[in-house]
Amino acid sequence: MAEKVEQKPVQTKQSAAARKTVDKWKKKKWFAITASRLFDKRVLCETPAEKPKNVIGRTSRVTMDILTGQRAKRDYAITFKVNDVQGQTASTFISMFEINKGVLGRTIRRRNSKVALVSTIPVSGGEAKSTIVVVTERKATQKQEAVIREIIEKEYAALAGKEYEEVAKELLMGEIVNSLYKKASKICSIKKVIVSKSIFYETR
Repeated sequence: MAEKVEQKPVQTKQSAAARKTVDKWKKKKWFAITASRLFDKRVLCETPAEKPKNVIGRTSRVTMDILTGQRAKRDYAITFKVNDVQGQTASTFISMFEINKGVLGRTIRRRNSKVALVSTIPVSGGEAKSTIVVVTERKATQKQEAVIREIIEKEYAALAGKEYEEVAKELLMGEIVNSLYKKASKICSIKKVIVSKSIFYETR
């Protein structure tokens, strides 16, 4: 009677690839991504990575109401970018924020004028490009629009040279919106002032 020989299962390319994928996941650790200091470094989410350096540059986007508990801020989405990792905690800075496009659509009507300024100012470590919109109650004349645009530009230029975190704070929670509203209201009746978008461009 022939002796039975034990045979080793043939390893297919598919099974090898599957095991390789599993091995990669075993090597990964979970890192907690936190908000910037403006929002008390609260944990936003967790992300897997083999090494801390692999987490640098990753982003997390969250609506502002989750960060502040203020429902009125739900229309703003803030993007945080990882710039440092200590242990398994990843610190971030604000890289941009923008308002839900539907807000502008609901605010602007045919009888209104939309006076918008897209401007870039130098800030610590780079540039900040922001879009600020003033919506009038009634149609504004070209002269009124020009004056309002000058007011916006002057107010925004006053933020130059600061850290972008401070610029974002002023635009999202500071007095700049109220100041623009009061000054523009002297030119014509104002419905709303909206900072619709702001992006930080790092110096390379």
